[in-house]
Formats: sequence, structure tokens, C-alpha cells
Amino acid sequence: MIYGYISGPLVLLSSRLTDNYPGIFSASYETLLGSSFYVVNILITQPRSRRQRLIKMDREWFRGQVVFLTGGTGNLGSCLLYKLAIQLPTAKIFVLVRGSVQRAIEAWEQSIPEQVEEIIATCKIQFFLGDMTQPNLGLSPENISRLQNETTVVINAAGDIALSRDLAETIPVNCTSHLTLASLLDSFTQLQRFLHISTTYVSSFLPNGVVKEQIYPLYKDPAEELGKILVTGKSSYTKQFAAPYALAKHLAENLLLGGNHKFPILILRPCLISPAIEEPYPLYGSDGAIPVHSFLQILLGDSEHWYLKLEQRLPSHAPCNEIPVDLVARTCLAHVAQGTTGVVHASADLYASRTIGGFLERMRRYAPEGAAEQVKKAGLHHGDVTAPEFYSMIQQFARDWKIECTRSAHLKHVAGPLGLDLGNHDPEIFFKLRIERLAKSILPKLESATVANNKVYPNIP
Repeated sequence: MIYGYISGPLVLLSSRLTDNYPGIFSASYETLLGSSFYVVNILITQPRSRRQRLIKMDREWFRGQVVFLTGGTGNLGSCLLYKLAIQLPTAKIFVLVRGSVQRAIEAWEQSIPEQVEEIIATCKIQFFLGDMTQPNLGLSPENISRLQNETTVVINAAGDIALSRDLAETIPVNCTSHLTLASLLDSFTQLQRFLHISTTYVSSFLPNGVVKEQIYPLYKDPAEELGKILVTGKSSYTKQFAAPYALAKHLAENLLLGGNHKFPILILRPCLISPAIEEPYPLYGSDGAIPVHSFLQILLGDSEHWYLKLEQRLPSHAPCNEIPVDLVARTCLAHVAQGTTGVVHASADLYASRTIGGFLERMRRYAPEGAAEQVKKAGLHHGDVTAPEFYSMIQQFARDWKIECTRSAHLKHVAGPLGLDLGNHDPEIFFKLRIERLAKSILPKLESATVANNKVYPNIP
């Protein structure tokens, strides 16, 4: 089954569908939030070649597009950059970089070493020096003018996902900087699409149950709440969120969608991100950029808070909401091509759903014999998050939420760079390879690690 996006009044659909798609079963539809499209479920009995032509049409939307990308050296940002440069027919990609161009290239040489040369060789990449936290993003007047006159798509993947930062630290990076960007975009004369990357944890103040693809209001006046935070560095709502980062992102969403901007806004909310299945390469993603890997390293390395004890405290039936980074990137770009607006989730429902208990059981099954004991004994010493702080934090994330992904369900039946049809991919085999790779990255550290009296652990992304 695939889905077609068909504009126009529903009363005109019946004859068109019958003429163009023999073998259709009529199905339900829903109006996309903030969009002029109808989603129509279409069962097609035509050959796969027909499906491929439909896929190509989505890909072709990017032909000639000029993309302004922020956060392009991050985990998701680098994956988006690869797809935009290599897999899609974009004309130009303006990449905002902080510090220097050399610094950005060095970051890619670490994360995507075999893809950097290919990306640069496309001649699509143009670097713009700036800083998201500065007025006008720290851009020169010349570069602002180019962006204003040439950019057709903006993808905002910038942010600081460190959960350990307090509210005063995270607000400038994860809230006000996005508002600065949005204000600047009102002067972009060619802008057709704006994609803002958020997180499903903006809804972490909700009780267990279904989380829909919508904004859940919390404040009487979001602007007034932001003003209070900027003055005091504190909020009465902080404890309602899994981390200050989530509160900052929630505020940003409210203020973006309530800002009466001239351009359409799409907010994409990924859950916890896991290694890539395929793009830019299998198992892409540093352990520090994969939350669950950081969680496991900390728990395995602590004698009091290691994962077996945690497992006894967490709801084993609760979902472990993870999704591979390349599936998030595909979801992002597919909705950009479709012109979707409003809120879209990217959670485990688009890949493989697992429970917390199932995840930990598989980790024990696939980890090398004795690995847990070795890590625990070594007491890896690095970073600034203590185990007790982390132990409290992870319990807030282990909630029985059902993160709805209805607006992307059709993509599971579409192949190619903008689809989530994974063909013969086996999630279980992939998980095994992932755990084996994680163990290989941890165990060499044990040779030089020493037991610390007061152990501290890595930043949690």
C-alpha cells in the first residue's frame, strides 16, 4: 500500500482515482494540519515501476532548490547534508558554521571520513561563518543578502542536546537562537519551506498515554514565560519536563508557531536517535551522539547504578523509543518535499518498536561475554555528569508514552532516499551488529582506565 497526495475537493476524487488507479480500495483520509493536501490511502495493484515513478517525483522536487542548513556538523545535520548533497538534486547548500570552515571539515572527517571528499566534490557546499546565538546569526551583511535573495529551503538542525545543562544555559541555544533565525527568515524573498528540528520530549510533561502530533499548550503566555526565564534563569515548569533542554524546545515551538511569520513552518520531533541503517554508512553515529549508548556506558561503568539495578526500577513494558538517524533524515526531507506544515513525529513506530525490557535483554544477549563486568570494574572516568544525577534523569525518560506517527505512516511503503521502506533489512540482525560495535568501542578503553574514587561520566546528549 502507498499513499498519494492529491489536492482539490474530495468530491472530485472518485472519478480521478478510478480512472488512474485500477484496483483501488477506498480508504480514510485526513486533512494535514496547516496544509492544503489530503492524505488518501491507496492500495495499488500496479507494478513496482509505477511506484518508482512516484518516488522519483518526490525526489525531483529538490531539483534546483537552494538550502540553508544550520547544525550541519551535528549527528542528524551531517546525515541531512549527505543526503542533500549526494542523493538529491539540490542546486546549492549554504552551511552555517561556527569558528572556521576548517573546523567544520575536521568535524566531518571524524564523523563521515569516507564521505567528506565526495560531498565537497559536488561543488554544492558554500560555507557561511556565523553563530546561532548572535544577532542576525553572526552573519556578514553580504551573506545575509545572499541568503535573502537565493534561499528556497531552510533546515534548522542546530541545537545543544546536552541534558545536563541548566535552563539558563540551554535557553540561548535551544530557544532564543531559533527565534532569531525565524525573525531573519521573514526577509527571505524566495523561501518556500522551513523545517525546524525539535524533540518528542517537548511533550514529556504529559501523563502516560498517547502523544499526538500537535502542540500541547502549557503556558498562558509563552512570550511572558520566556521573558521570566531570561531575567531569572528559572521557570516554575522545569520539573514538569524530562530535562531543561525539553522545556527550551517546547517554548521555541510555541513561539515559532505563534509568531505570525510569512513562511510555512514544519516542526519535526525525533525521539532518541540510534545509529544509521545505511546513510551515510551503516552504523554511522558516534557513541556520544547516541543517547542510549551514553546511557549504557554510564550504567555499565557504575557499581551502584548499573543497568541490572536500573532494570528492576524501570517499567520493562514501557517503549524504548529509538529510531535510526537516517530514517529521521528521510522523514524530514520527505515532508519538506510534500510541503507538510505543523508537527510531525519520528519515533520507533516508523522502524521497530521495542520495550525497555526487550532492549536490555537483547543487550545482554549480544554483548561479549564478561563485557558488563569489565566495564563496571574499570570505572571509566570522563565527563561531568554523575551517576546519581543520570540515574534520576533516565527514570524520567522511561515513560509509557505512545508517540503517534500517523503523518508519516505512508512513508513506510515508499522506497528510495525519501522513503521508509527498508526492503530486506532485519532490525534484529542490525541490533546485534550495533551492540557488537558498541562493545568494541568501549572495551579498548578499559586497558587504560583506572578506578576513580568519585566517578563522573560523559555528557548525556
